[in-house]
Amino acid sequence: MMLFDIERLALTPDLRTMAAADARVAISVRLWVVMNKLGRCPLEAMIEKLGSAPAGGKLHLLMEEIGAAWPEPFCVNPPCCPRLSHDEALVIDMTGIARRGDRPGFDRLLSDLLPFDARERLYRSAAALGASLEDAARSG
Repeated sequence: MMLFDIERLALTPDLRTMAAADARVAISVRLWVVMNKLGRCPLEAMIEKLGSAPAGGKLHLLMEEIGAAWPEPFCVNPPCCPRLSHDEALVIDMTGIARRGDRPGFDRLLSDLLPFDARERLYRSAAALGASLEDAARSG
């Protein structure tokens, strides 16, 4: 029984079965990390993937905030991997919760990981990204 629980914990969402908007965010997060490691600005690639300059800019800001707040290195899976890393899945959850305006849920999600001031900055960035994604979906 314990093995099953551990295996379930190890499972993360699969890009192939996610909502298209969430998959684009996850892929954009991967682009951001890879391009930063290469010393290149990821903004244009993120804008192209998300289909919106405001959404690309908001995700760029969120990733900068995550980089400053995360207690350990932010981990992404390779671009060809269909499964999300736990950190990638957390960004998708953060964005969805913030887009719905569920601040208590956002705090519950991150309270074991980050202090209040870091959660506040991340919540604002995630909410702005969620709003930009909704705007892009309506106009696209």
